[in-house]
Amino acid sequence: MKFIPLATLLAVAALLVGCGPVEEYKIVGDYTLMAMDTDEQMSIWCGKWGRVDQTVFSVGFNERYVVAKQHPNGDRKLTNYFYIDRSSDSPSESEAKHVIGPLSEPEFRLRQQELSLPPFSRTIANLE
Repeated sequence: MKFIPLATLLAVAALLVGCGPVEEYKIVGDYTLMAMDTDEQMSIWCGKWGRVDQTVFSVGFNERYVVAKQHPNGDRKLTNYFYIDRSSDSPSESEAKHVIGPLSEPEFRLRQQELSLPPFSRTIANLE
């Protein structure tokens, strides 16, 4: 029987601990707000599939929708709005066909009125 040196086991354990996301917040159901390496990579995921790319800084949800505000690629001069129809999305689908956006603020506010989209309930201040 071959034994693995303790130093090797500790090095592997340290690498595995470092492989998780930097930040991760449960939104609702299968939806997660997650950044893998830096906060600026904050994105929305459904299961193992991306839904809204970086940099998502504010989200909200209700029984049917998830909403998001995003600074595309961390550009704080621009803000895009998105909503996801949870009723037809699935964590087994790789395609983000149930994601609507990017929308401007006026377009989003109009859809918010028409569809009863939820308010934004979580904002990450250092990304805003």
